[in-house]
Amino acid sequence: MALFNNDFTALIYIIIITIAIFLLNKIISSITVRIKAIPLREKIIIKFLSKIISIFIIIYFLISSFPSFEKIPPEYVAILTSSISIAIAFASSGIFANLISGIVLMVIRPFDVGDLVKIQTDKGIVRSIGLTKTVLETFDNILIEKSNSQIISATIVNYTVKLGRRKSFEDFKKKILAPQDKGILKIEESLGDKDLERDLREAYDKLPSKFYPNLYNYSFKMTFPYKRFRLIIDEIEQLCLKYKENGIFRLKPRFDIIDFWWKITIKFRILTFSPQKIFEYQPLFAKEAYNIIYKYSDK
Repeated sequence: MALFNNDFTALIYIIIITIAIFLLNKIISSITVRIKAIPLREKIIIKFLSKIISIFIIIYFLISSFPSFEKIPPEYVAILTSSISIAIAFASSGIFANLISGIVLMVIRPFDVGDLVKIQTDKGIVRSIGLTKTVLETFDNILIEKSNSQIISATIVNYTVKLGRRKSFEDFKKKILAPQDKGILKIEESLGDKDLERDLREAYDKLPSKFYPNLYNYSFKMTFPYKRFRLIIDEIEQLCLKYKENGIFRLKPRFDIIDFWWKITIKFRILTFSPQKIFEYQPLFAKEAYNIIYKYSDK
């Protein structure tokens, strides 16, 4: 038996119910965002469950409210229901794929809000993680929305190091050293790391007493000419020292030779506890390094 006496009344009530459910979801979402005690993972689960429950409620009222549905022969009802189900399945396949991908992202947690990452070819800071999409802010201050199904199948590079609870200086050093610092990679020459131990000790002594902050270990490559390479590198070393002494980065930027053929490839590493500083100063640092190369190219 239908819930209402006529179709017009049923339609009015369904519109009211849909609006009420929409507003209720907005209120739940707003409350969960403002309560800082709730972890991000639980917030996403609450939003997901509220939306799923809302969909089932609306579907129930659509099926049970209209009296005219009772006049349709059962065989036609079955055909109509099947057709609607197939249409909904095709229309919502992308949505459900994104929802499932969002749940997978919550479980494996390849990144968190505030992490500095590279997803496919886009580098930036993760600004929000939703049920169906993730928002990334690039170095050009452009917000990019990526579907979760797209992210789950993409190559993800997370430049954020989760240091966790503070233990000892040796533990701190072990967690943040790169392979070339540990002597694992066969690199012909290591550059710019003469004061690494001292810089690490200085950074460690200034850390909070209980927990490490997240460390952002961002790397990028530049090519250098063979001509006057040593003169260029000496100025690059002074440039790195300037960025450290001016307090821009907590640790002095490091650089190492990773390849050489007709040109020399240098890999720079910026170590900082603030991803925003990488946003603001990495492009400037790279520009100044390029200016040094350009200065010697005409000599």
